[in-house]
Amino acid sequence: MAPRTDGGSMEARCLIAELPEQTSPGRDVPLHVQIVRGTGKGVQLRSFAVPPDGARVLVTLHAPGLVAVDDLYQELHVMPGRDSDVLCFRLKAPTPGLHQVTVRAFRGGTFLGEVTCQISVGHGSVTRDGAQHRALLPSMAFDPGEVTLQVLKDATGAFSFQLMSETFYAPEIFRFRAGDTHRATEQIYAELRRAAKATGGGDKDAKRLHDRLRNHGVQLWTSAVPQAVQNQFWKEADHVTAFTVLGEHDVVPWELLYPLNEGHKGRGFLAEWLPVVRRLLGQDRVRTLSLPSVAFVVPPGSPADADEEVKSLRARLGTGVADAGVLTNRAALTALLEGGHAGLLHFACHNTFTGTGSCVTMADGPFDPIDLASAAQMRSLRDHHPLVFFNACRSAGEIDWFGESLGWAPQFLNAGAGAFVGTLWPVRSDSALAYADAFYNHLITGRLPLGEASMKARQAIRDLDGDPTWLAYAVYGSPAATATTPGTP
Repeated sequence: MAPRTDGGSMEARCLIAELPEQTSPGRDVPLHVQIVRGTGKGVQLRSFAVPPDGARVLVTLHAPGLVAVDDLYQELHVMPGRDSDVLCFRLKAPTPGLHQVTVRAFRGGTFLGEVTCQISVGHGSVTRDGAQHRALLPSMAFDPGEVTLQVLKDATGAFSFQLMSETFYAPEIFRFRAGDTHRATEQIYAELRRAAKATGGGDKDAKRLHDRLRNHGVQLWTSAVPQAVQNQFWKEADHVTAFTVLGEHDVVPWELLYPLNEGHKGRGFLAEWLPVVRRLLGQDRVRTLSLPSVAFVVPPGSPADADEEVKSLRARLGTGVADAGVLTNRAALTALLEGGHAGLLHFACHNTFTGTGSCVTMADGPFDPIDLASAAQMRSLRDHHPLVFFNACRSAGEIDWFGESLGWAPQFLNAGAGAFVGTLWPVRSDSALAYADAFYNHLITGRLPLGEASMKARQAIRDLDGDPTWLAYAVYGSPAATATTPGTP
């Protein structure tokens, strides 16, 4: 679906946030937010269309450790030909420390961009102005029907759920009754892993497995989504064209949600009837995935279907896409990533996931998410925003690392990848091959957007003997992102 621009004037814009850089505990400090014309210092922005009657933009704050004196979300009205008004959020820091504030902008249910600020709070500190922080707003285009669910965790362990569409709903504060959700999630993944191994027992077993999977999805919907958000979702259900989850991803396996409530007939798993994608905090908004080249990662000992997977993808891409070959060594893969790979990076291999994280055994030693730290810090993939498809067991799994999530998806996206596709639990190799082939068929040959291509790929393999692999894939990116290859009109 084409993004909505609503006509109007084409202007480059920036999101600006100003926050004092230091203060003392208990004092109110202002955070000023504005959307202005221009490209920002030293940065060339693409233009976007503002309709003649203006555009409504929702601005939200995430300020863990700080107390908001006012609401954490306000609206800006952006008019053609002039800067917006200035929003003022008042914040208070009850305790000393270094606090980060993230400002995000949404138009409808579409995420536009974000900027972060920091404030140092210490006893006896004098309130002092901070630097102006700018974020690029490459496009104000939004996709009609896109809904974003922003899920944030505060310092007390409570979660904020906020559903955003062309209607902005207030955040709902929610605490899981059992506290940490990871144990329940691991139990579900363990059952799905056993189900994947046990498939092939005939139609009766396939139906039993599907019914069991559906009931897991219904219980997740009931237990993990606040009742108010469930009601909001049903108000939007007939108009939703894509569903994006922004924020906390290791809390709930969102793709497994099966919306079902009294008075509302179930339509299937959420990822079965809607394009469902994830977005990390700080992830770039990328609407075009340029694929001038492709590189494959197939170390020794990879699944027997890996060579067939590479052969099939090469045929689909055609000779116009430069082939960087098959990588088997960690050193070569690291050099490719830190050098700024442009195009598609496809993994067809085994991934070992334990409580200590993920690991791929390359010919010259183990390769794990820590090996992407330099690329992530230097943002080495940001110039080209490659597509990374990690077709291996539990490649979308994450662990806690010094208070942050560590996994393949966060590391690749922090490095600047435009989109990431991985799995939430161990999958069957033949089903993984079938999903990859269907996904690339819809994304590259059919020219469908990322979200729709992933949904149709799920639908293509969902009836394979009750195998749950079709729900295992987690897709990070913009649901409206499209892929282009050399020669694409």
